Amino acid sequence: MYWICFIVMMIIIVSIAGLMSGGMNIAVLDLPSLLMILLIGISVLVAAGLWKDFVNAFRFTMGKDKKAGLSERKRAREAVELLMKAVRYGGVFLALMNFANIYNTPDDPWVWRANLVVISLTLLYAYAVNVLLLPVRSRLSVGIIEYMQTGDEYGEKKENEKAEE
Repeated sequence: MYWICFIVMMIIIVSIAGLMSGGMNIAVLDLPSLLMILLIGISVLVAAGLWKDFVNAFRFTMGKDKKAGLSERKRAREAVELLMKAVRYGGVFLALMNFANIYNTPDDPWVWRANLVVISLTLLYAYAVNVLLLPVRSRLSVGIIEYMQTGDEYGEKKENEKAEE
């Protein structure tokens, strides 16, 4: 439910920003830039060995697995933070690469304009992915805090039952 509200709010914000800029010309989609950013993020997760932990992060935030230990929750948060950093730095890297590519083009203003749009969209996608992952990171951090305050409820129940006997 949280995700639906979040995505609807992001669509509303983007739509209002499009209207404020003079029209609804926000349907520009640059799939190669988006795929490159996602490829950078996924490859960093796989190289770090945190892909499984990243997948577990969604399981923990959706509330389906309450039995996870503290180390699993911390690894999931680290995986989300690593992906956020990789996507952010990867987006800046790709934007700088495209910016350097502008200097190899002739003095055609249309080529410059197209490249500047690609640079802007690359950065936009990188930060959009970061914004989408913010609630996941936040819910993982809150889950870690709650786990540390309550402790392992399954282990405590066993200890309490032994103490009562």
